[in-house]
Amino acid sequence: MSDKELERAQALEAKEREQQEQQQAAEFSESMEKVENVLTSSEAFIENNKKPLLIALGAVVVVVLGLIWFLKSHNEKKAEANDAIYKAQSWFERDSFQLALSGNEDFQGFEEVADQYSSTPAGNLACAYAGICYKNLGKNDDAIKYLKKFSAGENLVSPAIYGAIGDCFFDSNNTKEAESYYKKAIDSKNNMIAPLYTYRLALLYFNDGKSDKAVSLMESLKDNYPQSNEARDADKYIQYFQSLKK
Repeated sequence: MSDKELERAQALEAKEREQQEQQQAAEFSESMEKVENVLTSSEAFIENNKKPLLIALGAVVVVVLGLIWFLKSHNEKKAEANDAIYKAQSWFERDSFQLALSGNEDFQGFEEVADQYSSTPAGNLACAYAGICYKNLGKNDDAIKYLKKFSAGENLVSPAIYGAIGDCFFDSNNTKEAESYYKKAIDSKNNMIAPLYTYRLALLYFNDGKSDKAVSLMESLKDNYPQSNEARDADKYIQYFQSLKK
């Protein structure tokens, strides 16, 4: 390549580089203008909506702080409730139902724990204990009130509570409600609870003069729960029920 050709090539390269720099400068200027517009509009939005934004921000802070406080206090309350119910449980295990229910100057009874710590698992459990205490004390209306307050999700506990409510209604000569709750206990198909209340519902039917239903339930007891204690004497009851129909 001659000197003239080399000079021409270098001049073209320099010109192209200058054009690229001018284009980049123009693009940068345009970008900055857009950024300024965005910032200006954001500032205007904030200025025009300063009060609502501050209120919204304050609301978020309140919610977050409230959640933190709730979780902390709820955990503290759960611990308090667990401590509170402990002594009442020990008296319940000794069949001191009135003391376990009411407590004394040294400890809280199930009633107070249930009312004061209703949002905790221990407070919920205290409702079941209170209901059973009242049942054992022969106060069926109070027993039903507390047993119905108890929220049970466990497969064993829930049908047992249904059965206990049914017993309270039965003892109060309300056989219609007793039947309803016995059926709920039976529908659980729990191997420990369902046979017991199948048996009790059969006796309820027999006492109400519904021997056919009583016999049918005893038959289902034999078929569905043949290993249960209640099924052992089912044949004897069936024969007895049928003999009285003749």
